[in-house]
Amino acid sequence: MKNLFPFVAALLFAFNANSQTKDYATLKVKITNLEVDSLVIISYKKPNFKKVIKVNKDGILKDTLNIKADKYYVSNCSSLFPNGIYLSNGYDLKITVDAKDPGKTLAFTGKGGIENEFATNFAKNEENFDYESLLQLDEIQFNKEIDQIRLNLFATLDKKKYASDFVVYQIAYLDYFIEMKTQTYKAIVEGRK
Repeated sequence: MKNLFPFVAALLFAFNANSQTKDYATLKVKITNLEVDSLVIISYKKPNFKKVIKVNKDGILKDTLNIKADKYYVSNCSSLFPNGIYLSNGYDLKITVDAKDPGKTLAFTGKGGIENEFATNFAKNEENFDYESLLQLDEIQFNKEIDQIRLNLFATLDKKKYASDFVVYQIAYLDYFIEMKTQTYKAIVEGRK
């Protein structure tokens, strides 16, 4: 029995260590046809955050980041990542993209991949959002349409599929998106009077 105790204690320690979230994120980016020797990652919410990641001899950018869960931007390659990258401690995010055709080749894998795929797809849908037709509606119809858009957007955000910090971030962003569209509509309607 005495010989079993150290084994059980070590096993419990190992399970506990694996269940804890890492206090860092790992990022590995493979960009073909890259014309710079590094990426500069910044945060608009935390102005003093700036991380330069150099390209290694294999053409891969790799780093470990201790960051706050948020959207980060690649300031010197914004055309490759126009909507930024969502990062959170515990992520092991891998990105591949061809600099000559980022719209068709950008791919996310690893932990944090599905969250970034969602954010990228949402941004593409946001670009195709037919806001002009909404501006032609009366206020009651506009509010009904906005409520339906909100429901549709939230329905796509499966809370069981995505990390909880990402869901909180994305809900806040969706609310902000809807609020900005509503404020613009109200200003236009007021201008028509």
